[in-house]
Amino acid sequence: MFIADDRFARDFYHELTGKRGLMDALEGRQLIAVEPGPGRSATVLSANGAAPARLTLARFHAPRTCGPAALVTELVLAFPPGGTVGRSAPPSHVTIVALLDAAPFAAGGGTTLRALPTLDAMALVRRVADRGELATRGPSAGLLHAPSLGADLAIDAGEVVPLRSQYAVGFRASFVRTVGESTTDTLLITGVAVTDPELRHLHWVVRPIRLRLVRGMIARATAGRLAPRDSRATAVDVNSRRIIAALPLALRCP
Repeated sequence: MFIADDRFARDFYHELTGKRGLMDALEGRQLIAVEPGPGRSATVLSANGAAPARLTLARFHAPRTCGPAALVTELVLAFPPGGTVGRSAPPSHVTIVALLDAAPFAAGGGTTLRALPTLDAMALVRRVADRGELATRGPSAGLLHAPSLGADLAIDAGEVVPLRSQYAVGFRASFVRTVGESTTDTLLITGVAVTDPELRHLHWVVRPIRLRLVRGMIARATAGRLAPRDSRATAVDVNSRRIIAALPLALRCP
């Protein structure tokens, strides 16, 4: 597991070693490895459920060594084999959330709704995108392209994730409005909601935002008001809307 965060790295290095000079220790070095000692447990959450784990090694990477300008903490976690733990432990190269020093427990992913058929999922993304356009309370605009299913697409895309009683729907879609007789204004609207398929009970987890596009790019004046996290994916608590974890756009540690 990798955490790109200066404060976490400094605090965790101090917690493990009793020393505060992580940057001094990294002077002239790209990597420091620290054994955490016995008894450092964790619970790892993934799409497979919750799995108990043990922290076996912490590596601290110097700024820009892994790509981001921040310090990167690499945590090596070990999972006990067999039983329900083996089924709930995540496979390699997936997004996880680790609760450090949490009482170990194991649990399956739980019962979720069935995945929607492709056409139904695309229709749901479109309906949520239209609701997002209304929620931004700007001049009325119409959808320019029907969003496709695929989180890795550049724009005009969405994703539907089944939950226990509702669906999580994320979208980013371009809209267009007529400004004058021959002038149009192109917008990008993005957000994340939890909803039923009919949108009777829709709850915004990440409130939709409206961004003006100029030649397919976010206008600089608009982007200046944002606080982008430079993340490829984020884990957000549905009720509090608090960001639990963020996945950097690029992370390549040696």
